Amino acid sequence: MSSQSEAVVGRERELDSLARFLDAAAEHPAGLLLEGEAGIGKTTLWKRVVAGARTRSYHVLVSRPVDSETQLAFAALGDLLEDVPTEAMSGLPEPQRRALEVALLRREAEGPAPLPRAVALGLLGVVRSLTESRPVLLAVDDVQWLDRPSASALEFVARRLREGPIGLLVARRLEAGNMPGLTELALPDDRFERLAVGPLDLDTLDRLLRDRADVQLNRPTLEELHAASGGNPFFALEIARSIDQLERPWTPGAPLPVPDNLRALVVERLSGLSSPARAVGLVVAVLRRATVDLVRAAAGTSGTDDALDEAVDTGVLEVDGERVRFTHPLLASVLYAGATGAERRELHARLATVLEDPEERAGHLALSAAGPDAKLAAELDEAAGRARSRGAPDAAAALWEHARRFTPSNVAGEAGRRGIEAAECLFEAGETERARALLEEIVAASPPGSDRARALNRLAWVRAFREGYHVGAELFEAALAEVGDDVRLQIETERGLAWSIHQVGNVAAANDRARHALDLAEQLGETGVLASALADVAVHESVRGDGIAFATIERALALESEVGWHPILSRPRWVHGMLLQWAGNLDGSRVVLEALRRDVLAQGDEHSLAIVLDQLARTECLAGNWPVAARYAEAGYEAVSQTGESERPYALTGRARVDSHLGLVEPTRSATDEGLQLALRMGVMPAYFELLAVRGFLELSLGSAAEAHRFLGPLPDGVREAGFGEPTFFRFHGDAVETLLALGRIEEAAALLDELEERGRALERVWALTIASRCRALLRAATGEIERADTELEHALELHERLGEPFERARTLLVRGTIQRRARKKRAARESLQAALAVFDSLGARLWSDKARAELTRIGGRAPGPGALTPTEERVASLVAAGRTYREVADELFISPKTVQWNLSKIYRKLGIRSRGELAATLAQQGGSAGSAPDGDGQSPAVPPVPE
Repeated sequence: MSSQSEAVVGRERELDSLARFLDAAAEHPAGLLLEGEAGIGKTTLWKRVVAGARTRSYHVLVSRPVDSETQLAFAALGDLLEDVPTEAMSGLPEPQRRALEVALLRREAEGPAPLPRAVALGLLGVVRSLTESRPVLLAVDDVQWLDRPSASALEFVARRLREGPIGLLVARRLEAGNMPGLTELALPDDRFERLAVGPLDLDTLDRLLRDRADVQLNRPTLEELHAASGGNPFFALEIARSIDQLERPWTPGAPLPVPDNLRALVVERLSGLSSPARAVGLVVAVLRRATVDLVRAAAGTSGTDDALDEAVDTGVLEVDGERVRFTHPLLASVLYAGATGAERRELHARLATVLEDPEERAGHLALSAAGPDAKLAAELDEAAGRARSRGAPDAAAALWEHARRFTPSNVAGEAGRRGIEAAECLFEAGETERARALLEEIVAASPPGSDRARALNRLAWVRAFREGYHVGAELFEAALAEVGDDVRLQIETERGLAWSIHQVGNVAAANDRARHALDLAEQLGETGVLASALADVAVHESVRGDGIAFATIERALALESEVGWHPILSRPRWVHGMLLQWAGNLDGSRVVLEALRRDVLAQGDEHSLAIVLDQLARTECLAGNWPVAARYAEAGYEAVSQTGESERPYALTGRARVDSHLGLVEPTRSATDEGLQLALRMGVMPAYFELLAVRGFLELSLGSAAEAHRFLGPLPDGVREAGFGEPTFFRFHGDAVETLLALGRIEEAAALLDELEERGRALERVWALTIASRCRALLRAATGEIERADTELEHALELHERLGEPFERARTLLVRGTIQRRARKKRAARESLQAALAVFDSLGARLWSDKARAELTRIGGRAPGPGALTPTEERVASLVAAGRTYREVADELFISPKTVQWNLSKIYRKLGIRSRGELAATLAQQGGSAGSAPDGDGQSPAVPPVPE
């Protein structure tokens, strides 16, 4: 048997791009996307790149999916890693190696089902490992036919490859719509090329017909053919063959001997196959992975080899080693579509007898059956469970839908269960609308009772996810009315209802529901259920202002090892990380959340990862690690964009929070405008309140008190009415008090400040007490009590030592410097303002740096010259000259060691020096400061003493 070889005719421009791509991929990640209509020549160019990569000794990982494989989980991934030995996975973390081997059917599925992200992480690890020895080419032809699990894994890898010698080669039909492009999702423009493969010109088409089909046409005929085919080489070759087979020569002006559409053209091509060759083609068309031996076994006739040779010789099939494929996927589609229903059923039944893989066998059995069959339904049920256990929800959903269809009517409960399982898998796979339609169908067909309640429960989550938590709450209520004596289902539904009404803004009712679920869980006595119920109660009790429920969450943590892998809302460790953050223990929160992030990364839990990243971004923002917070927020936003609408307001909040602190005005306004509308529509009130707080903070940062009040003003009453009593949950009080004072609304500001102080004392919240002291100082200053204001600020600065939030400390220093300036304490004011400015500059708080500089200019005195050091650089220079290490300077100024090094490089450049010794000498010559101007009262601002 032989496969036709294809030379590239013409395409000089395209060939240059192919060569550049392979050159680039040998050095760093590079991507090439070949796009064009069916038959235009994408595959020919794709094959040229693959051959070139092999010549250059690349590791070549290849997949050429066909449309019959789109529902077969990880079929393309199996192709890509077919020749990669299991040993190549030995360096992967165990969860990733297990997930990948289960997905590839190299290991039996045992224990909890591996999540798709774990499979993707495993693929990423394998690819990175291969690049350590030589360049890698990851090549996918006809990407529009990738199965969803493989596409998700490849998209994941493409997004995360930032270095190393690797090429991403993808061929895609233009008419395929929004199918995975892989490369354009991951690489910058200078490392990615989208190459449109267009029609051939007349002369090139002439050469193609002569080289490929040995057909020589006269010029008029060639021109007619070029016009009729649109320069598409596949169409032109087929038409030219038809012309060449005419009994009489075709004359210009006469109708071309071609069908009216591509399907008819392909049918005509296939009609030349003998019955045995057509039967072999049908086998290849429906097999997930057709090999010569499998085709022989499935065909079941002695003449299979001859039939296969015939199909290869006529250009319908090609053989690559042991793999058998169609030369063009359209041929497979048309051949299968032309078979009768009886032929298809007989074919699928025959294949089911020779296939060993339970999932593939079950799928063929489903396509061969014609009516209810309890035994078949049970086999499909088992195969679906197997697919789900290896992290392939798409494949599992299809199998469970088949199982439901074949379940006899006398076991309607089983049909409903299988439908619910299918809906859960569809939901996991992102097919929310299909999940909703299926669940609504089950609900409509089910009589009142626990089975219907279970379907309502799942429907509540689906609709809450897409339409909002107010819809989810209504459906959870309906489910509760029908749970009967199923205690586990009642607990699950009560917990879902608690989360829904918490989100829509009724904390007291949510707490009551969570408490009821916990009481039931105590009675049930199942460890995992009890741990989740305890974690829920810890959240609801804490946010209502009853104090941080550490005793409750510690009890849940003691049980967590028995919980297994559950959605993040049920994870005691996630709740623990949040509670530590609210209590002001940022270091403890970071440790817990970072460990959890590593766990969900290893497990591949994309949805949980987004929620953990959101809390990590908040923790790092409070701690002043804004670059880290920005990375977490962006990664969380990216993950949420792929998992669902209900979490999107939170992701927008995370982005806006960091951007507002950095002074990125338009991005913050854009995110808050979008997020506020979406949060109201989805019934996500915690996100709505926090977005109001973030936007109000931004407008206050810009100095627009009236605009800030437009967002901050509604918060106290709204939060109070919703029942959120924990002041650190939204952190708006201080900004709201400052806004009211700026507007001259002294009494309102005093009342809100009294509330903050009362909550801070009652709950022993350092943040609340610190901000209250700063606001009390502003209030004292507004009423002329300057000395008492200074006392409040001293107390606030003492509390800041415990708080550990550098931005808030700098704001307090700014307030102190401003009040000192107004009291004409110029030297003290300059010291306070320069200290505030140093922190603002180091953090990148642009708007607040401007505020501090503006206050400094009001003091008077000569401004620094062009070569002078900034206040931040002065502080760094003084501490380094005094012998402090980078880490000690960073700790003192609340910046990172890298920021210290960056500032020091600028200091050296400005002062024309190269060492610490020269720096100390220079500062000594300048009287301890480089480039500082004298105070208006003639005194130089001394650097504040550094505590030992």
